[in-house]
This record gives sequence, C-alpha cells and structure tokens, in this order.
Amino acid sequence: MIKMKRTLAALVLAMLVFSPAFAQKAPKNEKVRNIIFLIGDGMGLGAASAWMLENGYQETCFDRAQFVGIAKTYSANNRVTDSAASGTAMATGEKTNNGMLGMKPDGSEPASIAELAKAKGMKTGVIVTSYVLDATPGAFFAHAKGRGENKDIVHDFMENRTDILAGGGRKYFTDPKYTDENLIEKLCSEGYTYCATPEEFYAAPAAPVIGLFSDGSYPGAAEHGTDYLRDVMTHSLSLLEGKKGFFVMVEGSHIDHAAHANNPQDLMFEMEEFDKCVNAAFDYADTHKGTLVVVAADHETGGVSLLSNNKDYTQGESGIDIKFATTGHSGAPVMVYAYGASAWKFSGVMENTDLFKKMKELLIDGKK
Repeated sequence: MIKMKRTLAALVLAMLVFSPAFAQKAPKNEKVRNIIFLIGDGMGLGAASAWMLENGYQETCFDRAQFVGIAKTYSANNRVTDSAASGTAMATGEKTNNGMLGMKPDGSEPASIAELAKAKGMKTGVIVTSYVLDATPGAFFAHAKGRGENKDIVHDFMENRTDILAGGGRKYFTDPKYTDENLIEKLCSEGYTYCATPEEFYAAPAAPVIGLFSDGSYPGAAEHGTDYLRDVMTHSLSLLEGKKGFFVMVEGSHIDHAAHANNPQDLMFEMEEFDKCVNAAFDYADTHKGTLVVVAADHETGGVSLLSNNKDYTQGESGIDIKFATTGHSGAPVMVYAYGASAWKFSGVMENTDLFKKMKELLIDGKK
C-alpha cells in the first residue's frame, strides 16, 4: 500500500513537472533590426497610474507592454538624477555626474547607441516635444561638460548627425550667439531637407530631414494637441526604414514640465500624447518583424501620487486626486515597458545603464 502511494505520488509529480503550466520554455532571442526607444521625461509610475485612472482603466499603452521592468535612476554623484546624467546613462551605458552630457566624470566621451548604430550603417533619429538640444536628446549625439553649453552641443550634432532630427530649437542653428554660420543652410547644402512646421515635415519624401518647428522649446500638448508626437514619429519611421535597420529615440519631453509645475491637467494632456505615440510604436512592431520597442523614463518628477478623498476605506468611492510631493525630481526608480522582438530582455530590476547594454547587445553586437 505504501509503495502504491509512493508510485502514485511520483506519477502526480511527473505530470505536474511536465505539464504546460510548469514546463515553461525560456524566451528565445529574436533578431532585432530596429529599435524605437521612447522616453517619457519625468514619467514615474505615479504619472502612468494617473493616466490609467484618467482613461477609466481602459487599455492604455502600458497595459499592452509584453514585458515590464524597473530601472534605478541615481547618477554618479547624486541619488536624485537630472536629465543629462540619466540621458547619458541610457544613451551610453555610463553613469555620470548631474549636468554632464554624453561624458563620463573623468571627461572621456563614450559613444552613444545612436552613434554606434550610425557606424554600422543604420539610420538614426531623434524626435522630441521640447527642443532638440535639450539634455535627454543631446545625450544621443553630444558630449559636453555642461547640459547648457548649447554652442558645443549644436557643434556636436553637426559632427554626429542623425538622419532625422525633429522638435523645437531653431535659434540654436541660426543665432550668432550659438553658431558662426547658418547651420540650417549648411545642412541643406549637404543634402538635408529642412522643415519649419510639422506639416512640412509630414511631406518630406526622404531622409535626411531636420524639422525645427519653433525657435525655442516646442509648445506642450495643451497648445498643439495630442497627435503631434505620434504623427512625427510615424512619418519618421517610414523614412528610416532600410535594409540595415534603424535606431530612433522619441521623447515626450513636456511630461516633465507639467510635473515640475504640479499641473495635473497638463500632465494628462502630455500622457495622452505619449500614449498615442507608444501605441503607434507597438503597432509598427506588430507589422515590422525584428522591431523592438522600449519605453522608459529618465527619472521621476513631482512625486506624483493618487490619494483618496476619504481615509475611511470601508466606504464606497469617495474620489481620487492627483497630488504632488515636490516641484523637483525624486529618487524613485522608474518603470520600463518592452514590446516586440526580444522584449523579454527588459524584464526585472536593472540599472538605467543596462538599457544601453541590452539595446547594444541586440542591435549592434554581432552585426557585420
């Protein structure tokens, strides 16, 4: 009888171990040809949760993510990072001091993922809702001791050009304060198409293209609507397609600005715009094999939280308000959402520098 029980127990255990529920296959590496890297500047879990709430808990882009991770954001010299240091970490895989852009604390200049992709013959792009030389976008093509050194940053863009550059910041390419020559005219003489408005950009037939839609930072979504970032990215993807693949960084810049201002209405406008853009990137990955979409934030801004209007939680719905703990950044880690080819690589807890390392492994390493 005892022997029969042992045999039965062994049989049951074998059935459990080899059943589909227990015999999970390890995810396989899929070849990555294209990476769309979307950064919600200042977008912590609180901002993403507030957008889910605003959307009535209907599906958002975050619900569509196939794999989710958490990234630590501290810089080399501060547990609360700024966008320059965090942008540098994600773009180059190196921690640096706050304020430094595309440069390690010792002054050395590591290559960014965009520069490495360009060296492999891939097309590259940088698209933002603020201005194109700002800290986060600048980390993908510039190397400067200070994030505000716009004269040096625009010079670096001319040295490390992306095939597409779109956002605000026209004055940095034309104003004698920042440049000794009209850099827009120079780029056009060397094959770029210049677009002064998003509408002109949508009509651009081929890369390289530079779209500078305002002198300074491009206005927020409350002013220009919530389709801008999606539409600029979607047209850019059609221009970046090619045999060797592409890398493009797309930033929802004004999420950060709305959180700094502790403005919940503007924050929801910016989150809606970013959601549309991310969903469009996921759709692209669905129809273009070998495309990986990675969504992250450089840091959390505002200490955004969702608080009940009544502390007696035994009651029914009593309302929720979006609250802010600070007008600055916080040290909270941020979420990472991944979709498409080899998206599983971006699950778990990681350093923000690991984003670069994982993208480099999939897009750059091993390519001829």
